[in-house]
Amino acid sequence: RRVLQTLAQPSAFMGAVFAPDGHTLYASGGNRDCVYVYAWGNSATLRDSIALGPPPDSTGGRVYPALLACSPDGSRLYVAGNLDDALLVVDVHSHRVIQRLATGAYPYGIVVAQDGRVYVSAWGAAWIASFTPQRGRLASGPRIGVGRHPSAMVLGAGGARLYVACAASDRIAVVDTGRDSVIATLSDAAPGGPDEGSTPDGLTLSPDGRRLYVAEADNNAVAVFHLGDGGE
Repeated sequence: RRVLQTLAQPSAFMGAVFAPDGHTLYASGGNRDCVYVYAWGNSATLRDSIALGPPPDSTGGRVYPALLACSPDGSRLYVAGNLDDALLVVDVHSHRVIQRLATGAYPYGIVVAQDGRVYVSAWGAAWIASFTPQRGRLASGPRIGVGRHPSAMVLGAGGARLYVACAASDRIAVVDTGRDSVIATLSDAAPGGPDEGSTPDGLTLSPDGRRLYVAEADNNAVAVFHLGDGGE
């Protein structure tokens, strides 16, 4: 429970993810419109950076990478371009952006299923943009309406359920990924308080998948939901 290393970057935002093999750490470069690449052993060593567009001018970045995710085989890095309104697909070997796919306003979070499907929350809209792998590339799928200001997401065991924090309405949408539709909504309002004001913005599941932990930004608290056998 001690800080073992602090890494100074010229710019940063919230995105950070390990490659599936655990030997590489990717971190958002925020206003620099890049992703920093660290070699990972017992500590991190800066190895390279990946440019996501032209060098920013004096007004700042045009992409502003938010959350990051890797494909199951580690060959692709997925980047939520928060100011670009797009999902950027990066080939990790060449460090080139090979696809830009429209997501809706201010993409924030990304999760990747084991079958390669990719889900991106449109922070400035009210849906999740979905993408399906086809012949080595991603193809746009349906947009799943979940409610205002979708932010953090987490997939349940097996990938049958996707949980989405809707920060502006204090609700957690439960998505059936087989039907691409919301099948339940969990209320995250503060006990005895108004319907809005908790601002859920982070999610994780217990190892057995039976509890959902929700970070409440404006309550300085964590809500704990008990999930049934169906993940609801």
